[in-house]
Amino acid sequence: MALLPSHQEIDGKKQFAVDKDEKATIIFKCEGVLKDILFYLAKNDTGYGNTITSVITHYLVDGLEKDKGYTFDKKLDALISRSVIREGDAIPYAIKSAMENAVRDSNAANYADELAAGLITPAEIQQKVSAANAVIMDLMAKGYNPNDFQPNKKAFGYKWSAGSWIWEVSRKSDEDEEVTINGKVVTRKKAVEGDTHYLQYQDNKIEVICPNIYENALYKEYHERDEYFNRELRKVGLQQQTYKETTNKEYTEYRQLLDECCPTEYKKQALNIIDDKNSDCIGAHMVKLGRKNERQYRYICFDIWNRKENTYKQVVFMNDRGYDKSKTAKPFFEVFSKVEQKSRKKTNTTPAVEISFTDERE
Repeated sequence: MALLPSHQEIDGKKQFAVDKDEKATIIFKCEGVLKDILFYLAKNDTGYGNTITSVITHYLVDGLEKDKGYTFDKKLDALISRSVIREGDAIPYAIKSAMENAVRDSNAANYADELAAGLITPAEIQQKVSAANAVIMDLMAKGYNPNDFQPNKKAFGYKWSAGSWIWEVSRKSDEDEEVTINGKVVTRKKAVEGDTHYLQYQDNKIEVICPNIYENALYKEYHERDEYFNRELRKVGLQQQTYKETTNKEYTEYRQLLDECCPTEYKKQALNIIDDKNSDCIGAHMVKLGRKNERQYRYICFDIWNRKENTYKQVVFMNDRGYDKSKTAKPFFEVFSKVEQKSRKKTNTTPAVEISFTDERE
């Protein structure tokens, strides 16, 4: 039989002692519409705090006093207004970065490639995840809600939606379009209609890790970039590199990166493709290849469009980045092009199993 906690009778009501150091967890499963209402109240009605927990606690405390005459000798933590709570851009950069990094590091899936490369052990992943969760809980205890945070910079990788990388590798038109990304409406250049060369990436098992690395990373200083990009660039020793956009046709930023990362014996072949008068380099990405036991390696990919033939080639390369990078970088050069579809075999439409019925009635 369950018993009430210790209490005393005051003015005909039962008052319960609150121990601030004693915490408990309730798993509250409900219909989606109820959760949506609680979330709405938390975010739009300042009288309930800014979390679902505070809204539920508010109604529980009010209901217990009204229906049962139960009160508490101290205000419950969930109902205490915290002056440090800030939202949106008002949150200090250091707090935003700490929360975003902790949320990212708390996801064990983000360490999959490093684990495959032997750079980290399962025990170390568990330690990092636990440490990240401790940071999240500490910031939440101070009144910060992870749901209120907007990324400081663009983030990719595991945060990508299915079509994001396709837009990144597509040629862009002069027409603007409005799209919703992470709940925010942004204006960007529309992809050229009919450009389906992203299929070459899929057919050749080229997986984009860091799209358009100049715009998203290498044109920026180290501290200006999303840590995701720096972490991936670190695997090939490029995290400290910065490039300036240049119109010098003799030594473009593409040639600089080619000098930095392409094996010497293949540079001439790469330059012949890039410098073709009918060709444009429409993108530079960091990629990995979906090949057995090689997904831990990172490569640079120059996406070349031949205007005259309207064809595409992906020049993928990397050189020796030093002994300490041997598990994530290796000398490599290959030119990928459109994969011709194999002729389809005729489909046998005859069913493998037939079911028949007979009627013996006259």
